[in-house]
Amino acid sequence: MRQRRRRSLTLDAILDAAIALIDDQGAAALTMRNVAVALGCTQASLYRHLRNREELVTLLVDRAINVAHSPLPDDADWAEKAAWSSRHFREHLRRHPGVAALLHGTERLGPNSLAGVEYSLGLFIGAGLSPRLASAAASSLAAFIIGSVQLNLSLDHTDPEEIQHRRLLYSSRDAAALPLIALHADTLAEVTSDDEFEVGLNALLTGFRALIP
Repeated sequence: MRQRRRRSLTLDAILDAAIALIDDQGAAALTMRNVAVALGCTQASLYRHLRNREELVTLLVDRAINVAHSPLPDDADWAEKAAWSSRHFREHLRRHPGVAALLHGTERLGPNSLAGVEYSLGLFIGAGLSPRLASAAASSLAAFIIGSVQLNLSLDHTDPEEIQHRRLLYSSRDAAALPLIALHADTLAEVTSDDEFEVGLNALLTGFRALIP
């Protein structure tokens, strides 16, 4: 009987396996050996598609950046486009929190990442900012998104038990020492990471608008 031909390994399959690995075990588990085990192949097979782990990380980051630039209606202004992209990027990172730990430095900018930089510069320069301010605005927005995800890793602010824990923590404080926390315990306990993100996003975009001559 003729032996069944083994399915060929593709770069997309490697990236899918790498994402699944860090979703399940975290960024520290991302090694070429672990990816090969997950795919049921040899490490040598991976090196036909990738030079090393660093290139794998660059491509994973590149894929994450790419999702932020899904098309918007043509009549959206620069701030609406920036908000749209920010929310999409954040949601992708929340679905794949391990990727957030890989996002740092320009040494990992791949084609999609560079296209993302170009897109962001186009938004802010088109809005009236100088190239220098546009670059700073784009970087500060990216830092805010990534930081907001990293700060809330594995924490569900909408979970009733988490809300109750915060409520008990705040309400049990000494009102003489921490009067505002004790007084507003119920309200503070119900503030979610979505609330925090939207306030911060709107504040940044408002600040960018104030920099336009």
